[in-house]
Amino acid sequence: MRGKSHCTIGILSSIQTCIFFNIPISIFTLIISAVFSLLPDLDETNSTISSFFMLKKFSNKSLKSIVYTLIFIIFIISINISNSLFICFLLMVFFVIFIESKFSKTHLKKFFVSFIFILISTLLYLITSNIYLSTFFLLISTFPWLKHRGFSHSILAILSIYFLLKNIEIEFNISYISILGTISYSSHIFLGDIFTKNGVPIFYPLTQKKISLSPYTVGSYWCNFLEYIFIFMLILLIFYTI
Repeated sequence: MRGKSHCTIGILSSIQTCIFFNIPISIFTLIISAVFSLLPDLDETNSTISSFFMLKKFSNKSLKSIVYTLIFIIFIISINISNSLFICFLLMVFFVIFIESKFSKTHLKKFFVSFIFILISTLLYLITSNIYLSTFFLLISTFPWLKHRGFSHSILAILSIYFLLKNIEIEFNISYISILGTISYSSHIFLGDIFTKNGVPIFYPLTQKKISLSPYTVGSYWCNFLEYIFIFMLILLIFYTI
C-alpha cells in the first residue's frame, strides 16, 4: 500500500477510535496517528519517513562527506595503533577500496536514519533518564536495517510498540498515546499491507510465512482501488458512529 494511503487510513482509524472511546481529538492526535501509520515501512529505504530525513538531491554530497569523515577517522586510529606510515597507508587504501565497493546511497540512507534515531534516543535518556522512551527510539533505529516486511510488520512489533508507549504514557502522563499509536501502527498491517500480494509475516519470528488476503500488487489499479474503498468505508463508519 502507498504511503499516503497508510497515513490516511491510520488517521481515520484513530479518529474512529477517539469517537468510540470518547477520546478528545486534537492536532497532537492526528500527528501521532500519521507518524505511527508510516513507521512500519522504515524497513524500506525509500519509505516516506526515510525520504523525509534524507532528500535525494543531497545524497551524493552527504555520501562523500560521510566517506571522507570515515577515512579521516580510520587514519587517526591507524596512527595511534602504529607509528609506521606504511601500515597506515595500507589501511587507508584497503578502507577506501572497501568503502567504494560496498558503501552505497542505500547504506547512506540507512546509516543516516538510524543515526538520527540513536541520537534522539541518547539525548532523551540524558534529559529524562527514562529507559522506555530511550528504548522506543532505539528500537525504531534498527528498522532501516531489517528485512522489508519482516519484524516491523508482525504482531510482536505491535506488542512491543504498545508496551513501550504504555510505559511512556504512564511516566509522562501523555493520555491515550499508547492506544492511538498502536491502532495507527496496526492499521498499516491489518488495513494495508496484508491486502497486497506480498502479504505480511504477522506471526514472525515463529514463522516467516507471509499472509496475504489479496492477489494485487502495490501500485496496481485494483490495489489502488482497494485503498480508496477502505478509506471510503472508514469515512462512512465515522459518520455512522457520530
